[in-house]
Amino acid sequence: MKDSRISLMESALIHKAVNTISMPAIGGLIIMALYNIVDTMFVAWIGTEATGATQIVMPIIMLASSIGLAIGVGGGAVLSRLLGQKDFEKASCLSSTLLLIGVITGILFIIMNLLFLHEVLVFFGATSDIYTLAEEYGFYIILGGMFLIANMVMNNLMRAEGSAVLSMYGMAAGAVLNIILDPLFIFTFGWGIQGAAIATTLSQGTTTAILLTFYLRQITVCTLKFGYITMKWELLKGTLTVGIPTFFKQLLFSLSMAVMNQYAIIYGGADLLATTGVLLRVTMLPTYIIFGLGQGAQPVIGFNQGAGNITRARQSFFYALKAGAVMMVLNAVILLFGANTIMDIFKASKEVTAYGILGLKAYAFGLILYSFSNTITVLFQALGRGFESLVLSTARQGFILIPLIIFMGKIYGSSGVLLAQTAADVLTFIISIAFVIPLLRKLKGEEKLNYGIINAVQN
Repeated sequence: MKDSRISLMESALIHKAVNTISMPAIGGLIIMALYNIVDTMFVAWIGTEATGATQIVMPIIMLASSIGLAIGVGGGAVLSRLLGQKDFEKASCLSSTLLLIGVITGILFIIMNLLFLHEVLVFFGATSDIYTLAEEYGFYIILGGMFLIANMVMNNLMRAEGSAVLSMYGMAAGAVLNIILDPLFIFTFGWGIQGAAIATTLSQGTTTAILLTFYLRQITVCTLKFGYITMKWELLKGTLTVGIPTFFKQLLFSLSMAVMNQYAIIYGGADLLATTGVLLRVTMLPTYIIFGLGQGAQPVIGFNQGAGNITRARQSFFYALKAGAVMMVLNAVILLFGANTIMDIFKASKEVTAYGILGLKAYAFGLILYSFSNTITVLFQALGRGFESLVLSTARQGFILIPLIIFMGKIYGSSGVLLAQTAADVLTFIISIAFVIPLLRKLKGEEKLNYGIINAVQN
C-alpha cells in the first residue's frame, strides 16, 4: 500500500502538497522564532550588555547550524529524489548514515569550541565589558551543540520524506519547554544569563529525544538501523553537492555576524551591538516562514523531478514563489507600522530603540526580496544543482553582505551597518533572477519534450 506521504508529493494538488508539508514546518519554526524573541526579551531585561553577549555567541550557534543544515538539507534533497524513484531501502540507509555523521560532528564541535573558547569569543567581537557574560552564556550553549546538529539533521530528513508534522512536534516541544524554563532559571533561580543558556541546551536535548523516538517507533517513512549505515560515495555524493553550499552559506552567515558585531561596536558601541541582536531575533520570524515554505516546496520539487514529472516540479516552484511574496508583504506592513511597539517589548534604551526602528523598517523591504531569492535557491537545491546553489546560498549572508557592512559602515557609520543587510538583499535578488531565468527555460523545454514523448506513446 502506498504511503499517504508519498501520494501527497506525487499526485495531490500542488498547493495542497506544498502547504501540507510546509505548514507544520512553518509552525515549528515560528515557535522557535517566538522562543528566540522571548529568550532575547528576558535577557534584554537583564541589561544591554547581556543582550550584546548573546549576540557575540550567536555566530557560534550558527556554526553548529551550518553543520546540521549541510547534512540535513543536502541529505533531504537526495532523500526526496530517492523516494520519487521508490528506492525506500536506499533512503533509509541515507537517513541512518547521516544521523551518525551528525552525532560525530556534533561531538567534535563541542570539543573544538571549548578548547578555543577564549579565541572564538574574541574573534566574534567580545570586548572586555561583555566578555565574562559571553563566556558564561557560550559555555552552556556549546554543550548543546551536538543536540542542535542532530536536530537539524533529523528535522530536514523528516520534512524531505513528508513527515513535517512529526518534525514540528519535536521542535515545538523543545521551544515551549525553553520558554517555560527561561524565566524560571534566569529570575526565579537567579542564574542570570547562564540560566538562559542552560534552558536552551536542556530544551534542545528534549527535542533530540523526541525526534529519535519517532524514528525508533518506525512511524516515519525511513527507518534508522545500524545495519543501514554505509559510507558509499554514490550515496553521499548528492548530499555533499547540496550540503556544501548550505554549509558555506551558514558559515558565511556566522562570519558576517562576526563582522557585523565588530563594526557595530566600532560605530555604536554596546547599544548598536544589542540592537543587531534584537533585529536578528525579531526578523527570525519572517525569515523562518520563508524557510518553512521552502522546506515544504523542496521535497515536492525534488520528488517530482526524480519521478520525471517536470511540469509538477515547475508548478510547485511557482506556487512557493507566489505564496512567499504574499506572506512577506504582510510581514512588511507589520514591521513598518509596528516597529515602535516591537522595540518597546524589549524595554530597550532610547538609543537601542532608535537604532531598532530604523533597522526594522529597512529589513521590511529586504525580506520581500529575500522571499524570492530563497525560493529560487530551494529550486536549485531540489534539482541538485550544486554550483548555482553554492553561489546563491553564500551571496546574501556572505560575499555580498560582508563587504557591504565594511563599506557602508565606513561611509554612513551606524546607519550603514544597519542598512547593509537590505542592500545585500537587493543585490542577491538581482543575481537570483539572472540565474533562474535560463533554468526555467530549460525546464520548460524538458517539459515540452516529455509531453511530446507521452503523446507519441499514446498514439
